[in-house]
Amino acid sequence: MSSPASGGGQSFTSRIALWSARNRKLVAGIWALAVIVALAACSTIEVNDNVEQKAPGESGKAVDLFNDRFGEDEDALQEIVTFSHPTLSVDDQAYEDTVKGLMADLRAQRAEKTETRDGTTVTASTRIVSDTTTHYDTGLPGEASPFVAENETGGDVTFALVAIEGELEEAMDNIDPLLEAVADAEEASDGFEILIGGDASLNKQMSEIVEEDFAQASLLNLPITFAILMIAFGAVVAAAVPLALAFTAVALAMAVLAVISQVYALDQAYQQIVLLMGLATGIDYSLFVISRYRNERKAGRSKDEALQVASGTSGKAIVFAGATTVFAVAGMFLVNDQTFASLGLAAMTVVIFAVLAAMTLLPAMITMMGDNVDRLRIPFLPRAQQWGSDVWSSVVDRVLKRPVIPAVVTVVALLALTYPLLTLNIGFNGVKSLPEDAEGTRALARLEENFTLGLVQPAVVVVDAGEKQNVFAPEIQSSTLELVRLVGEDVLSDANPNASYGEIAREPEFNDAGDTGALFVPLNGDSGEQRAIDAVNNLRDNLIPAAFEDGSAEALVTGETAANIDFRDNIYAKTPLVLGFVLGLAFLILLLTFRSIVIAVSAIVLNLLSVGASYGVLVLVFQEGWLLEGVLNFEATGIIESWLPLFVFALVFGMSIDYEMFVMSRIKEKYEQGLTTDEAIAEGVKGTAGVITSAAAIMIAVSMIFAFTRLLGLQQFGFALAVAIAVDATIIRAFVLPTTMKLLGKWNWYLPSWLEWLPSLPMSEDVPEPPAAQQRVT
Repeated sequence: MSSPASGGGQSFTSRIALWSARNRKLVAGIWALAVIVALAACSTIEVNDNVEQKAPGESGKAVDLFNDRFGEDEDALQEIVTFSHPTLSVDDQAYEDTVKGLMADLRAQRAEKTETRDGTTVTASTRIVSDTTTHYDTGLPGEASPFVAENETGGDVTFALVAIEGELEEAMDNIDPLLEAVADAEEASDGFEILIGGDASLNKQMSEIVEEDFAQASLLNLPITFAILMIAFGAVVAAAVPLALAFTAVALAMAVLAVISQVYALDQAYQQIVLLMGLATGIDYSLFVISRYRNERKAGRSKDEALQVASGTSGKAIVFAGATTVFAVAGMFLVNDQTFASLGLAAMTVVIFAVLAAMTLLPAMITMMGDNVDRLRIPFLPRAQQWGSDVWSSVVDRVLKRPVIPAVVTVVALLALTYPLLTLNIGFNGVKSLPEDAEGTRALARLEENFTLGLVQPAVVVVDAGEKQNVFAPEIQSSTLELVRLVGEDVLSDANPNASYGEIAREPEFNDAGDTGALFVPLNGDSGEQRAIDAVNNLRDNLIPAAFEDGSAEALVTGETAANIDFRDNIYAKTPLVLGFVLGLAFLILLLTFRSIVIAVSAIVLNLLSVGASYGVLVLVFQEGWLLEGVLNFEATGIIESWLPLFVFALVFGMSIDYEMFVMSRIKEKYEQGLTTDEAIAEGVKGTAGVITSAAAIMIAVSMIFAFTRLLGLQQFGFALAVAIAVDATIIRAFVLPTTMKLLGKWNWYLPSWLEWLPSLPMSEDVPEPPAAQQRVT
């Protein structure tokens, strides 16, 4: 058993803070200049967000093979145009004229592209649509055509496949003329409903919705955050400082990441992660230091002494909390996915800037303002940061008197909330989760009602003949035809509505070299539906092995559903690695910080309890549809997005460890100052109650803004964050942590003798005791 060392001399964080205070003009000037340069960089450097997503596993191998053998532009982007009339059939001349007329109009659409060649600006006109396919191209009668269905009123529904030129970004830029042509055709028609949706149109509409939602979220973030800070501090100036620090970190991170993106593309969501994590850490760190500084001034310390104590205690906790957050988020790199990696990089960058600003800029600002930090007080609010302190103090006193019952009850309750995690169904929600605000969703809804969404997202079977033969060899042709026959045995029809596949309406394609073929198999379901997943697994596990049993060629399955399956499998495979990495590094940092195995383990366990409970509530609300569908305006799909659990774990673990670190560092500080373990627990928890309540309230509010956006994945993300922070800042901090520490007693400070060589990092500062508390500083 070992006890923490008492403070001795100045800590490294207080030395940095005092140097920054003495050189406050220099420090503030450097940071101001850095922000100006950062803002200029953000306005002039175009961020490269063209992340090339490579599917893992078999689907990724198939995509690489297809692109290598056919060329990357061969598999054109596709739009679906649906036609519906209440009385006309596809055999009527008016119906045929409407479809063929629109297709001719779409093929005639051109896009102007301006390029600079040898110093000369050249404008070229390029086509937008490379090909169209309709019922009238098949030569089949309506009753036998996979392009025709009868609607409820007796008329016919049909659709057209429209292949778009170029890559996705270019297609999104060029899609507007097609959307306008479809709208004009519908207006000019006699009773037709004509809708368009697909790769380019939906991606563009989704991007616009995301931008609108995030713009609204950004507008709401500032006033909500500022209002909570004013309630916390009771003064406008003190409330403005954390915001200034947070946005300084955000601006610098944005600029650095813009530069990094020139060599390493970043997912477009990186800006939202920077804003979220910048607000979280920048405000939390400022709250911790400013609150401690104000309390020390109230106790009668001089400005320098108050700053030394605040930076040597709260500042030290910030450094270790920031390091833990950075390492936790770094676990995203282990997923081997560029989106995860780029978002992890964004979070790490802004957290590092938030720590640096808290260590240097914040002390400089505090010194320049002095006691003016309390200027512009809000008359009806308390003078000191006491928000929630009295309530939490009463709660802590009660639970510490009889710790066993509160500890057992709260742990059992958290485990009960975690239990639904056992039924977690991760996957992809697909097209059905898209908001109705996107016009393209109406076209896909019509397609789903009358045909199958699998027509938009077919499974692609890539047949590789190898180096010594070609796909026209009799045995390979025979195997391909056998696969078509096997698929045809389970094709969607009126007699078989639960079939796995739609009718193959697209002829197999072969590359010029003749060594590779591609067969497009429609799936009877959206890419996220279980029947689509089952259909791909059936192709891989049964149909393809049966058709190619002679080993004449290798057949690989890709497509959106196959890529989703492989992505999910990759997440499952990488989760133990990420968990081990994050928890292992967190344990080491906590062990070094508190020099106690028990505290290190208990902090991790408490964090896992809050994360597990948040996942359980997420499953109940978004997977099972409990209680909040109407409030958050979503419809439960039974699926949690595959990327979300691991991504949220990394962020939540990093963010919530701030609170654990802050509370436990205060407890350790009090213990070093001579209080008993029980007294240190009570003083530490009660002394940090107000500031943690304020910090948590801000992050819950910011996270819940995401929960009210229109994309289901973002709603799940924001809700999970908010629940995890709420659980951690209330149940864990006020009930589980103090009661378990009290029950452990002196075992909290246990360190095996063979680890006595670890360095001692006292949490207290060796500063003379202040005058009596009643001596107020005016």
